[in-house]
Amino acid sequence: MSEPDLLSQGVKHPAQGVDGGDAGAVNLKDRAARIERSALWAAYGDALGWISELTDSAGLLRRTGGVALKEPVAWKRRIGGRSGVTVRLPRGCYSDDTQLRLATGRAIRSDGFDVEAFAKVELPVWLSYGLGGGRSTSAAATHLGKRSSAWWSNTFKGWTKSGGNGAAMRVQPHVWAARTPEEPESYLPDVVRNAVCTHSHPTGLMGAVVHAQCVAHALTTGRFPSPDDVSAAIEVARRVPVMIEGDAELGYWRTVFEREAGDFERAWADGLDEARDGLKFMGGLNAGLSGGERYRSMVDGMKLRDPSRRGSGLLTALAATGLTWCETRPAEALRIAANVISTDTDTIATMAGAILGAVAEADPAVDVLDVDLFRSEAARLARIAGGGRPPEYAYPDLLHWLAPKARADALARTRGGSLFVRGLGRVANTLGEPVSRKGIDFWWQWVRLEFGQTLLIKSRGHVPVAVEEHAPGSGVGVVFGEGAPNAAGTQRKSQGGGANRGGSAGQEHPRDLDASLEPTDAQKVRDVVLYVEKHIKDDRAVGRALRRVARKGTRGEIDAFTSAVVDLLRAHADRDAGATSD
Repeated sequence: MSEPDLLSQGVKHPAQGVDGGDAGAVNLKDRAARIERSALWAAYGDALGWISELTDSAGLLRRTGGVALKEPVAWKRRIGGRSGVTVRLPRGCYSDDTQLRLATGRAIRSDGFDVEAFAKVELPVWLSYGLGGGRSTSAAATHLGKRSSAWWSNTFKGWTKSGGNGAAMRVQPHVWAARTPEEPESYLPDVVRNAVCTHSHPTGLMGAVVHAQCVAHALTTGRFPSPDDVSAAIEVARRVPVMIEGDAELGYWRTVFEREAGDFERAWADGLDEARDGLKFMGGLNAGLSGGERYRSMVDGMKLRDPSRRGSGLLTALAATGLTWCETRPAEALRIAANVISTDTDTIATMAGAILGAVAEADPAVDVLDVDLFRSEAARLARIAGGGRPPEYAYPDLLHWLAPKARADALARTRGGSLFVRGLGRVANTLGEPVSRKGIDFWWQWVRLEFGQTLLIKSRGHVPVAVEEHAPGSGVGVVFGEGAPNAAGTQRKSQGGGANRGGSAGQEHPRDLDASLEPTDAQKVRDVVLYVEKHIKDDRAVGRALRRVARKGTRGEIDAFTSAVVDLLRAHADRDAGATSD
């Protein structure tokens, strides 16, 4: 296939809706510029580092055509695993790191992060176009595609051991959109919400929490985080269990985690110790070495070429910040990171790029793919940070949404013949010819969505006809911000068979709910959810619990509780249906 002209296409604004004004956006011009450069340099680092990911020196030379890796170039790579195809990737093409960062940004609205849309739409659909992706992220996204799986109880195989950097690499938009980024508590709960969709081990969460604070420091001060600043970030991370305890939905997640993995606070304390030890080692490096030598010394000392440590969320976050101590020039720093073979080159470079870009005085010399989209998204998030209400993305109505059953099912066709990507919207145009392998009825097609993102998407040889979720008048497309479905968590999967322990609707009413429920008491809200799970077959018990929360809970607790109960009832109905069919 000839290389498609992916950089010459025009784009529309990436969101839909009516602009609500920017009353709070005064004096944000400098910050908006920093957000844009942070986004651009993060994408640039990904595009550069992806070329050298998971290869050796000889393989890197093959990918670059025999030249040293100094900036992004067009190159070839196998996509889709063993049954996939080898495709030519255009200059500036980015990987899953940036794809999932864009997905995170789309799910941020003027009233906060819609974790439900991110978990149930963005992540499952990403599987169809993901360029790369770690095992935990892919397994988590697959499991979230099931109706019975919720973001706060995504119990895929190995979920409690998922400590990779797949969460840390995508959380920067929470900082960019924060109204008070100098206050970690203003954005860290959403960082944790995002992270636990795919990564539950404290190492993975810690990386996201520490990195987010490093980006925030650069964004608000115009300076790279020093060792003392990173130490302060680690101390802030000590408060994460308290933040979780004060959040009803994250509290549900912690309950599920502790059922399988034991005490979270103890595990978190171990993660804090690991972070302090890593920082202590980094602070002792020889400052007299050149930038590249110092960085390689840091990488080798942290054993980041070891496959068992290479993708650690925490160590990657520390290495990305440490790179800024070795070299302050963005292009040179990211070149150094990309050329240290056998490390997680693209993720370290993209996370370092987010920090470097927030301080940089110029844009990258080479445009990344979809550069106009990055600029418009950065502007949208900056306006949210300033208190504005810019247009927001439309997602399908989650009450009716079912994720594609297979990765090849996301690309669909309307009865009129127009292509669209389920959950994301219409295809503006296709780019080049589709690619396939002989004997395999799957194709990979470059497409550009109407809002400006370019995807290499897997599809069937015959693209199926489907109902377009965002079609005007279809009744299932909604614009978030007006009448949005609740984002508190859907289709909860019962843990440990709890829903099967309840009695029948005719049994004597249980009396173990008499303790008063105080407003803002997330622990007691979770206790009521566990009560409902235990007595799920007793309609009177469920109604009594709802009445108690409605009378004494806050609005957020009521929303979270209602969604959790709906999920339990659906899971119970699904089990009954399965038993009947057997």
